[in-house]
Amino acid sequence: MTLANQLMEMMHLKYERANLAYLLSVQNIKDAEAGLYGQSTISKYLRRDSTPAAFGGYEDTDGWCGMSVSSYYLTDCLLQEFQRQEPSITQLLQGTFGQVLRSDHTRKIARKVTLTSGTMSSYAVMNENWMIISWVMVQSESERSLEPMYEGLATRYTAAGIEKANYHWVDRDCCAAFRVQNSHPAEHLLREAWRTTEATVAEVTSGDLTNICASRSKFNEFISVKLDLFHCMRRFCRECVSEHHSLYSSFCQFLSAAFTIVDQQDLKRLKEAYVFCGIVPANPTKQHIREHCRTKIPQPRELVKRVEEVLLHFHLLKDVNDIPLFKPSMLKAWRIQRVHMLRGCLSDPEREDGILYRYGGTLQLNHVQGEGASVPVWIPIRGTSQQEGYHFHQAQWVTGNKVSPELFQAQGMTGVARWNFQRLVDLKQPGVVLPAVFDPLLITDLNMASVNVTGSAKYPALQVSNRDTGERFGLEYVEQGCRAVPLDWEKHRSQKRTDMSVFLTPLPVEKCQPSATQLPPTVRFPDSAAPATEALKRESTEEPQMDIDLPCTPPLPMTASPRSARTGPIKTGGRVFVLDHNRWPGPMRVAIDGLLARHHGQKDMLKLVDFDYASMVQSSCADPNSLLHPTTKHHIGSTPTCSCEPTRTAHTKCSSY
Repeated sequence: MTLANQLMEMMHLKYERANLAYLLSVQNIKDAEAGLYGQSTISKYLRRDSTPAAFGGYEDTDGWCGMSVSSYYLTDCLLQEFQRQEPSITQLLQGTFGQVLRSDHTRKIARKVTLTSGTMSSYAVMNENWMIISWVMVQSESERSLEPMYEGLATRYTAAGIEKANYHWVDRDCCAAFRVQNSHPAEHLLREAWRTTEATVAEVTSGDLTNICASRSKFNEFISVKLDLFHCMRRFCRECVSEHHSLYSSFCQFLSAAFTIVDQQDLKRLKEAYVFCGIVPANPTKQHIREHCRTKIPQPRELVKRVEEVLLHFHLLKDVNDIPLFKPSMLKAWRIQRVHMLRGCLSDPEREDGILYRYGGTLQLNHVQGEGASVPVWIPIRGTSQQEGYHFHQAQWVTGNKVSPELFQAQGMTGVARWNFQRLVDLKQPGVVLPAVFDPLLITDLNMASVNVTGSAKYPALQVSNRDTGERFGLEYVEQGCRAVPLDWEKHRSQKRTDMSVFLTPLPVEKCQPSATQLPPTVRFPDSAAPATEALKRESTEEPQMDIDLPCTPPLPMTASPRSARTGPIKTGGRVFVLDHNRWPGPMRVAIDGLLARHHGQKDMLKLVDFDYASMVQSSCADPNSLLHPTTKHHIGSTPTCSCEPTRTAHTKCSSY
């Protein structure tokens, strides 16, 4: 919340400046009284106590006559600022493109919003530069719920005349549906069960292997859908007995080496840089290999062979406690992932245009100057690993655990726009000029004015068109067959109040005249103009018939104490009376207080209730295990008499019965 931080900083600066002005004023007064300015007091006397009054803290509004910023005020400022920036943020998001799509679901951020329809899922599409192309909230993780989003993406690319993306990395549903054979008991102990035969290869690679996903059916029918390597490896690791197994780390290292092949030219150059820097022996670390060497996922046959050798090596190994590394379900996981490998869902496409990596400049190894220590930085494009980092940051944008849909939409959309802006800054593209501040509306107006005056935009990288593709993001996205999430941007401005005069009107008892020292004067709020409230008030002002000799009974309190009372264990026939008068309207409270004051001590009062309800209550009392035992005449007669004080309120008297 950059806006909130700036506002808090501004208010604290105001407080410190006011404190400085106060101290300087006190110092001037002391100097004047000491005769520093050639003046003296009329009485020629000095102050007995020269200690000035305390200025007060920042939260003390009376101490320095300042103001304390509350969370509600900050929320209002944030929502107002987002409403001002929303059209520009939407246009910026609609003007973001990419040649590679990477998408993933998450519920980390979705758990923070309060919705009547239940928990939703966050779905984001990222391009090769780690910029968010689209972000929506969906109630279902099916492909059908994503079709409107990909239709909007197709419209965006077509209207801009940009070639559509040809590659799409996902975490699941990368190819046509299939089934694998369940493993038999103790089958995972057989070595032949892990082998891949030619019959298996022919079975899984025959027929139509493409799936009907939303990106292929609504965006680009020729798009190549790939499975993310991280999710594939994670499914193998989950089938291990424990992450604390002594062989677990070795298995992960061998598995990672089986899935990827390091480019030998990049590795040779890195070793030469090690030697140039005086690092002997030249054994590059995993971190340096990851940053300065490109890797490749081999083709299907080779990939299956490499992974199969690792599984055959570990499938019977045990630790010193005779605990195997693999669960019996590892065999089925291998059969499922083997289908994806043989279908080419994991293998890298054969391209020469650098679709898998982008060049990130050069770096001087160990800060050693010289051409020999210069190594390239390669940023991977394949997979959805960068989405996991985005999910972590996205969860930090929304403050709190339960926020309103409006605040969630404002913080989520602002975070996405700032994320994309920061990615442009991190790219450090030559010749690209970016502003030092982030204000989409200001930059949009500045570009438009610059085009009208000079003929070119000041910041072309942030220039967007005025056309609206109809795409909606966040909670404004509407799935097929679902209703839109209502967003009321004005509800935080008005606080709904009820007519409290109904609750504060004392009972009209003639002989009850409390003195001014006993009870404070009654405060009456202005009546609401709503017709329903007026009608409700007219009903509540009817004076019940009361005994003139009874003292007055105060109104029912706002909080029940106790909320429930039990006369004994349920198994022995004990009754439970639940008192929840927080839901009672004002007229009901007045009526109950009046009835209890009028019929105090008369236990036959409840026989006047509705006869249908009474018959239902009487029938339920026949069952000793029933919890429905109200205070009727039949029930009151079977319980001992309890005396009640006249000053007790309605909820106390109900529990005493």
